[in-house]
Order: sequence, then structure tokens, then C-alpha cells
Amino acid sequence: MQTATIGLTGLLLSCVIPVATIQAQSIADSTVKQLSAVTIKHAQRSNISKINVPIRDLPLTTTTVTSRTIEQRGIDDLGEAMKNTTGVRANNTYGGFQHFTIRGFNNFVLLVDGVRDERHNISTSAPSTNLANIERIEVLKGPASVLFGHSALGGIINMVRKRPGSEQKADFSASYGSFNTRRMRVGAGGPLSKTLFYRVDAGLSATDGYRNAGMNTSNAYLALEYTPSSRDNLYLTVGANKDHYATDAGIPVLPGGKLAPGMNVNTRYNDPADFLKNTTTSYQLHYTHQFSEALILSNQLSYSADNIDYLSTEALTFNEAMDSLKRTSPLYFNHLTKPLQNQLELTYTTHTGTIEHKILAGYAFSHLDRKTYNANISGDGLYATVAVQSPVLNQGNITYTPYQYKASVETVHGIYVQEWIKLSDKLKALAGLRYDIFRGTYFTNKVDKDRHVTEHGAETKIPVAALTYRAGVVYQPLHAWSVYGSYSTYFKPSRRIASNGETFEPEDGYQAEIGTRYDITANWTLNGSLYYMRKNNQVESIPGGSYRRVGAAASKGYEIELQGSPLAGLDVNAGYTYTLAKYLPYADKSLVNSVAGNIVALAPKHMVNFWANYQLRAWSLGAGGNYMSDTYTNSANTYVLPAYTTVDAALGYQFGKVGLRLNVNNIGNRKYYANAIYSNQFYPGATRNYLLTLKYAI
Repeated sequence: MQTATIGLTGLLLSCVIPVATIQAQSIADSTVKQLSAVTIKHAQRSNISKINVPIRDLPLTTTTVTSRTIEQRGIDDLGEAMKNTTGVRANNTYGGFQHFTIRGFNNFVLLVDGVRDERHNISTSAPSTNLANIERIEVLKGPASVLFGHSALGGIINMVRKRPGSEQKADFSASYGSFNTRRMRVGAGGPLSKTLFYRVDAGLSATDGYRNAGMNTSNAYLALEYTPSSRDNLYLTVGANKDHYATDAGIPVLPGGKLAPGMNVNTRYNDPADFLKNTTTSYQLHYTHQFSEALILSNQLSYSADNIDYLSTEALTFNEAMDSLKRTSPLYFNHLTKPLQNQLELTYTTHTGTIEHKILAGYAFSHLDRKTYNANISGDGLYATVAVQSPVLNQGNITYTPYQYKASVETVHGIYVQEWIKLSDKLKALAGLRYDIFRGTYFTNKVDKDRHVTEHGAETKIPVAALTYRAGVVYQPLHAWSVYGSYSTYFKPSRRIASNGETFEPEDGYQAEIGTRYDITANWTLNGSLYYMRKNNQVESIPGGSYRRVGAAASKGYEIELQGSPLAGLDVNAGYTYTLAKYLPYADKSLVNSVAGNIVALAPKHMVNFWANYQLRAWSLGAGGNYMSDTYTNSANTYVLPAYTTVDAALGYQFGKVGLRLNVNNIGNRKYYANAIYSNQFYPGATRNYLLTLKYAI
């Protein structure tokens, strides 16, 4: 086994063929700056690399949004949390669908406790419930296919939920704020016996919302951890959410981003009958057995059932006089997604003389069953026209009648191996390989109004097999200073099927990166990275349900991030991102790519994030903000979201077990556009708003 181990890393490094990414289960706790391995002890956590190695010894660029930052900034959803990281742009569209651009590309994989949320991989975007049960959010930058499978080019976002602890603890909080925002949180955890530990959390969030784009999210979560022996650990989690969002088609703007005469950006033009509903139940069972200090076996089984029900007008079209809008492109769909996943892994630590090896071998299985029901829409309110000024939003009844469902049945088998080698105190290496076999079957069946199948459609099969890899080296001239370089690849199967039955080649790509990490103090770290990323075989949707090839795109840039506590009581999280992501000409010079040379949509060149919080005895004061440069909304670069800066602040006071905190966001009441759909339908950012939170903890 030792000989084989040396062969894997040696082959990859000598050929400069580095391995596919590193698995994402949890970036280590920032206070210890270590990715602690899967262990038998109940208090320890899984990690993104699945090896017991400090972050400083890995050729990876990672960042973490901690529970402290989430609480200090009054964050309630994933998109807001991502504003505290470098290289990530959060996009929230249609009222509640979230997706992310990481290092210029929208290819990412969202994980919950290390388990893939397949909704984002098959549809790009999906709703995310409130963060009541979230302990921290971790981001791994760059391709991550080796341990996480397909679709992870920009990176991994891993939502780590709260775990049972060895001491009995409980907390309760209630919040009220602008736009009639109400929140309530309750959580508790601790030992039930010497071998059984628990954690429960529940959260309710409701708001009328800026521009009356309201939402109501509620969730509950249970975790049980059982350690029948010093070598065995069983960890069970059950989660559920029931969320409702008012849909939002944004504000249609004129060329140059100008507003039509008389239009007020505070007005939402959707019909009150429009809706976005999401319900989910999820289950995870993780078993770990430690044969010895050197050999650990783990298995993680998961299943979820997700229901996204959506009805909305998606496009708003001006009349000739530009004093009214016609609600066009009405759309109804109902996604029913049921993924079953399993990860079986074996980790082994050994030595060859003075050289230390940590080896991970695994097999991943995934079966996805998804049905998307479509419906015909009718009623007096269909294609209604509303005035630009003082619109009457309810224009009559709207109903929908199902007529078909599109089915996706996908099975993925993945085999992977990863090895970390400590060649000396100053030199470490990481390498990994993965082979995936993807099989997708897609068909459309006609149904009646009660969703009974009346006609079976023809099947289209998309088989893909891909090898991905990663390799990297870390050099440490000083104990506190690491310099690293890595190369990694990715692939993403194309599930798009044109109306004529045409299918498309899978996307593939790679990233080359060099970076550095310097531990200024034990709790104060400076990170920097420089990268080049490319993806090929891109296809984009165009109105009318068609697709077009846009070829390859490349992204290059750098990130600088400062995180930690430079002084007692002072927390600082700051970062700057430069990204230049462009579409490339076709390799075949006889073909012309009309968007070649243009900036990739929703990929700003510059982003800045900053947050500092100082605790002095019972008082705490926080301040920070975000900057985003001009952002194109389409591949043609014909519309742009103007650059903006927002500033936030917070003031808190702790008396005993009770804490009171006031957050004020967008203090300067800056008017800006945060996102867009259909190129020219912009989403205004929220005006100045506040949130007052009372928390009690024992």
C-alpha cells in the first residue's frame, strides 16, 4: 500500500496533473485554524478535506462565515451571508431563487453538512430557508470535483448546521424591524445520557418586504449523536422547512439603465396571486467506525424530498406610451426533487520512513428522481396591463391546469482517492483522482388536470464518464507562512435538450492557482490567491425555450482576505476581489462567437467586503459595508447594474444572559440595483432599514 501511495502522488505531480478538488464537509473551526477529521468524539466535526490536517498545510483557498458574523450582522439568509466572503456574488431573483457567481462563474455546488443540494445543480437556482439552525458557512474556491463530483467549477458552499454539545445549552431570540420584519429563534442541546447527545432548533421569519416582496420561512431541525463505544459513532439529522415568497419580476429599465417617466423603483408590479412555495424534508445518517488510530471507516446516507411550487409573471413589457406595463411570459412549474445519496469512505494514516501519508479512498452513489409539472395558465388576469404609476395589481383571477411533466432520472457512481503527504516540516503535497459515471434519462409525459399520465413520451438518454483530478504543493519558509500552488479540473453534464432533441457536450474546465497564507497571530490570518480558470462547452438559454452555444470562457483574478481577532474583543473580516471573466472566441476560426471578448454576465470586476465588531465589556459596536463594481446582466453586455457601496452598523449591549442588538443596514439610504432578470428587469436594493433583536441564552 505504501508503494502505491507514493506512485499516485508522484505520477500526478511529476506530470503536473493535479487532482480534482477537495471534498467539502466542513472547513475547520476558525479559532483553531484546522480542518479536523471525521472522529468518534461527539464534539468534533467533519471537514472539507476529510483529513486531519491544519488549513495552513493544504493547497486550498477557503473562507468561513462564522456564527459570530451571522449574529453580529443580523443575517437571516444565505445570500446575505455570502456578502462576507471574497470572490462570491449572491444573486436573488424572482422573489426567492438564490444562486451564486464564484470567481466569475455560476457553476457551484451547495452542500448541507457535506451533502449535495442537487436542486442547484439541475436548475442553477433554488430557494434557501432561514439560517436558524446554521453554525457556520464554508466556501472552498475553485474546482471541487474530486471529492464532491460534477458541477463544482467556481467552488463549494457548505452550510454546517449546529451539532449536539457535551454541555446543556439553550437560547431564544426575537427580532422586529423595518418592513414589518419579525423573527423568532429557539434552540437547545446537550447530553441525554453518557452516550446520547441532542440538538434541536426552530426558526420563524416573516416580512412584508421592501417593495412588498414579502416572505415567510419556517424550519425545524433535530440532531442526535450516539456513541455506543469509543470506536463507534452514529449521527442522525432530520430537517424540515415550509417557506412562502411573494414573487418579483423587478423593474424594467430603458437602454442605459434609465427609468421610464413616472416609474417609482419602490413599486412591485407582480399580481398578488403569484407565489413561490417551498417545502423540504431531509434526513442524514452518518456512521463512523475507528478500527485504530490510523484507520477509520465512515458512511453517510442521505435522502430528501423537495417541493417547489411557482406561479408568476416573469416579463414586464412597456406599451408604446410607456405609461403602462403588460404582464407577459406567465409561467407555472412544480419541481418535485427526491435525491438519494451515499458516501462510503476509508481514511488511513501511514509512514514511509520520515514521510507521513494520509490517504482517503471513497465511493459515492447518487440517484436523483425529479419531476417538473407544467401548466396552462388562464383567467381574466392573464396578460393584464397595469399602470406604471399607482398600479392596481389585482387584475382578475388566474388559474393553472397541469398538462405535462418533464422527468429527470439520474444515477451517478463515483470512485475517488486522495493523498496528502508531509515530505518535510516545510514541504507538503496533495493529490487526488476521481472517476464518475453519469447516466441521465429524460422524458416528457402528458397528464390530465389531476396529474394522471395520459401519454408517455420518448426517452432521451445522456451518458457521461469523466476523470477529474487535482494536485498541489505547499511550501512553508516560516512556520506561520504558507505558499501553495495547485491545478484542478471539473466537469458538468449538460442536461439541456433542445426542442429538436439535440443534446450538448458536457462542460469541462480547469483552474490553476497560486496562493499564500500568513498567520499574523494565532487568531489573525491574511490570505491571498491568484488564479486562472477556464470552462468549455457553455450553453445558455434564450427566450422561447431554445438554447445557444456560447463556447468557452476564462476568468482570471486575485483575492485578498483578512480574518480574525487582532485584539481582544475585536473581530475583523475584510476582503477584496478582482475578477476578469470573459467569453472566448471559438477554437474553430471559421466560426464567429458573437459574444467573444465580452464580460461574463453577473461577474463584476471588483468587490470589497468589510466588517469589524468591537466588544468592550457589556457594549459592542459593529460597522462595515460592501462595494460592487459595474455588473453586466447579459452576455451581450447591453445592460449593466451600476456600481454601488452600502454601509451597515450595529450596536449591542449584554446584561447577564440577555443581549440586545440594533442593526441598521444601508445607513446612507443608497439607491442601487442588486440583481436582474431578462437583461433589463432590475431589482432595486433595499432602502435604509433596521432590525432590533433580543436574545436570551443559558
